[in-house]
Amino acid sequence: MRERPADVDTPWVFLVGGRGKRRGEPLGYDALVRMFARAAQRAGVRDAWLTPHSLRHTHATRMFEGGMRELTLMTRLGHATPDSMKVYTRVSDPEVVKDYRRAIGERDT
Repeated sequence: MRERPADVDTPWVFLVGGRGKRRGEPLGYDALVRMFARAAQRAGVRDAWLTPHSLRHTHATRMFEGGMRELTLMTRLGHATPDSMKVYTRVSDPEVVKDYRRAIGERDT
């Protein structure tokens, strides 16, 4: 919240700050990545894989694993088809893992 202009009235969350002409406009993705990197570094959690896009994947996966219907998740992510949404749902459901292990011939432990 330290980086968001406090005196603007807009529904957008991430905005251009400073005193320039673009002040208060929605932040572009590259600027969001830089802002995110600074925040992650301040929090002491800066790793190369940690990006806004990786959080999108994590959010989608957790929502799917939590029981959110594919159509709801697809709408939430702004995708036009279920196929484009599936790349975000890396399911770690124990039953899926069991099926996988069974399929490759591993014994249950």
